[in-house]
Amino acid sequence: MARTVPALKALNYPHILTGLGLVLLGLLAPAVLSVKGFGIFPLLERSIVHGSSGALLSASLKLVALNTMRALPLYIGTLLLAQGIGTFRSGAPRILLVLPLAVIPAAYEVIKLIYGIAYDFGIPAISLTLAIILMSRMESMTRKVLHKIPVLALLLFGVEWLDTVPLLSGYWFGRGEISTDLKKIAAFLEAEEILNITGIALFIICTANSFILARLLSVYTKELKIAEQVRLDSELKLRTLENRSLREMQSLVHDLKTPLTSIQGLAGVLAVSAADDQGRLYAGRIVEASDKMSSMISEMLRDDTRQVISGRELVEYAAAHVPELSGLSSFRIESVEPLPAVEVNKIKMARAIVNLLENAMEAVGRENGRVAVRVSARDGQAIIEITDNGPGIPPDQSQLIWEPGFSTKNSSGFGLPFVRDTVATNGGAIAIHSGDGHGTRVVITLPEVTDND
Repeated sequence: MARTVPALKALNYPHILTGLGLVLLGLLAPAVLSVKGFGIFPLLERSIVHGSSGALLSASLKLVALNTMRALPLYIGTLLLAQGIGTFRSGAPRILLVLPLAVIPAAYEVIKLIYGIAYDFGIPAISLTLAIILMSRMESMTRKVLHKIPVLALLLFGVEWLDTVPLLSGYWFGRGEISTDLKKIAAFLEAEEILNITGIALFIICTANSFILARLLSVYTKELKIAEQVRLDSELKLRTLENRSLREMQSLVHDLKTPLTSIQGLAGVLAVSAADDQGRLYAGRIVEASDKMSSMISEMLRDDTRQVISGRELVEYAAAHVPELSGLSSFRIESVEPLPAVEVNKIKMARAIVNLLENAMEAVGRENGRVAVRVSARDGQAIIEITDNGPGIPPDQSQLIWEPGFSTKNSSGFGLPFVRDTVATNGGAIAIHSGDGHGTRVVITLPEVTDND
């Protein structure tokens, strides 16, 4: 039992189910795709009556197209089945090697029993089966097995042309009923050389193109892997830089606790021992200010530190840290009564709003720029909306802006990722609505704190 579970986990069920479906489609194909429906017999008759080698070539083309369309689902299905059950996976049971070799001839026999049509399992079919085995093992060729299908289709179309070549009749090529009739008519019309040249030339062209396509897919896959590795390395470097900067900041802020504690203690002593009321007043203010600084430091050092604050107070506190807003006459803060309250890490949430306000300021400029912040409540959520009339965000950058390191301003690129993470840490969500040339609206939603909370 211990060996069965890992084997089952290794199965790719989507590939297996799709492969079975395609094999079934291949079994049903003769009912829809028939020689009569393709008009091959009238062309053969015309070639005999009129001695037309052109009609004979047209009949060859239609026969190859018919055989390709009939066989393609069977071969693709077999390829997907081989990939799905891991035929060539390291450590796979040897019995799985039989699958690609057994599916095609078994399908041919079923078709013969159902429709009375004898598919020829000759050299072309054997060659394509071996091609499936080869492609199943070529994991470096492409990241997705479905990308191998065009290669297989080209190869199949090329190999099917060999069945129309009279020169190869004695080597297990073209033993089907229609292929045999085609070659007999070519011999009667003394057009065998035309079929030989046409069939072999198209085989070479299609096969060469299939190998070129396989090579291109292999190079494309390798380039994708390299690009992905470069991206992962860049993200790792950015994360490392971000973590190092965070640790350095936390260490610096933590170091501030020692002198701040001394200031609090000395201020407390001064408040008690001051000779007059004025001295006690000033000492009390120092104690009050140092207490606020201590609280701020605690919030910076600990993400789980929370305090209840009005949504408008939070926005005003953040706006006070953006001096550029004072020079923007059109900046305004609106609020809808009743004012919502939120329970957040005030310092980090304010820093997030500061980042958004600074982005808005850089987008609008000073002359005709407008930045507005609106605070409201709806359905138990506090909503903070920051709107500007800047140029907006191009559609191709709407997702990139959240990627660490992405920036159009030669900055670190950590601003918006920090905003998103901070809002999420405080139980909220953020959305950006923007269009190229239509301004930007950022909406932050946070859980509202009510009297019952």
